[in-house]
Amino acid sequence: MQDSPSTNFRYTSLTSNYSFTLFKELSHSVEGNVFVSTYSIQFLLVLLALGSKSKTGDQLKTLLRLPQKNAEPNYDNIKSVMTNIEDPDYFTTANAVFTDMAFVLRNDYVDKVRVYLNAEVKSLDFAGNPEKEVSEINKWAEHKTDGKISNIFEPGTIDRDTVLVLASVAYFRNAWKNQFTDTKNASFCLTPSKHIDVEMMHQRGLFRYHHDDRYKFSAVELPYKAGGFDMLVILPDRADGLNDLENAFLKDSKNFAYLQGNLTVHDVTVDLPKFKFESDVSLIKTMEKLGCTEMFTSSADFSYISTSGAGKLKVSDIKHKAFVNVDETGTEATGVTGYSSKYKKSEYSPSDVKAVKFHACHSFMFIIKKNTNIIFMGRLSNPNP
Repeated sequence: MQDSPSTNFRYTSLTSNYSFTLFKELSHSVEGNVFVSTYSIQFLLVLLALGSKSKTGDQLKTLLRLPQKNAEPNYDNIKSVMTNIEDPDYFTTANAVFTDMAFVLRNDYVDKVRVYLNAEVKSLDFAGNPEKEVSEINKWAEHKTDGKISNIFEPGTIDRDTVLVLASVAYFRNAWKNQFTDTKNASFCLTPSKHIDVEMMHQRGLFRYHHDDRYKFSAVELPYKAGGFDMLVILPDRADGLNDLENAFLKDSKNFAYLQGNLTVHDVTVDLPKFKFESDVSLIKTMEKLGCTEMFTSSADFSYISTSGAGKLKVSDIKHKAFVNVDETGTEATGVTGYSSKYKKSEYSPSDVKAVKFHACHSFMFIIKKNTNIIFMGRLSNPNP
């Protein structure tokens, strides 16, 4: 693949900007609670980008904020990003390429996904026993997420025509640096006229906080105990203001950098509901809205995955499951992204610190991040789904 312009890219932190774009489109298509690992989805798309060319590759690179032309090879940057973000004790990922035993991958593609994405490459018998192999892939995902995510692929979604399945897993577990010590029943506003009782966690401490007058929200950064990870909770001023906030704030990833730069230490009284839920979404429509249409059609070009890839491979689905559990002690979160491909047929000083209240008693967004790198993004509409 030395002559492949679609794989000669520099992987930089700028690609994390795509998280806002992805979540904005996804939030429009999913009602209620939603939680995704944009990090996991990102590396699944990188697996695809490494094997794509022509218009298929151009569309993927545009979404991932990768250089289009004449970029110097710098694959080590992919691995360095993973090394800088991931932590074996708190946040880990796993990538895998599952192929039918009759489908031959290019050696240089296998080498790159193994070296630069630490991906496992396994040969399975999709043509002979697809039901058994679906179970094998689901077991792999379940093992990598400590049992939290199962059945990423439902029975029948992988069949005898499937030749390639790519999967990416992200698993996060960490305790709060400052644990919540007081939990009481409280009211949570689902709509201005409908309220429910929830378990509301409470604490007071010094946290980075910002109130934004332009987009009408408050944000507080809750640090985790180790690894430099944080949860950023973004709460609209109005009980029914989350939809407007998503449309405006997520429009430009520069808003994330602006928010991070304006967080300052306050004496914050924090009320945050306990919540636990799982999201299960198909990303086909989201990818198409983001301009990645070619990979789902008969014109898809994945000839850098296999010499028979051009005209023979297309993306049949991109599935993503994610789980999050937030309580007094900390957070556990996992995300699994899977893609299957088939042969084409028919197709400081306390005295200087201002005291504020952060009462998350209605719908909000939240981001789990490390420094400026977004790992998970979510929307909580109902703590008791």
